[in-house]
Amino acid sequence: MRIVTFKLDEITLRRLDELATKLGISRSEIIRLALTSYISKENINPKKQGVKVKHVVLT
Repeated sequence: MRIVTFKLDEITLRRLDELATKLGISRSEIIRLALTSYISKENINPKKQGVKVKHVVLT
């Protein structure tokens, strides 16, 4: 697996940590699950659609 670095605001990071603790899994696993779900639901192909993702909201 490759390492990817990105920025999160403090509130989102806190919510991510709370969810990770609640589920007993790592931040990385939650992010992988969220991105996989988002990409599969949206069927995104940025090269074809010119899509720019500014942020993903974890709920």
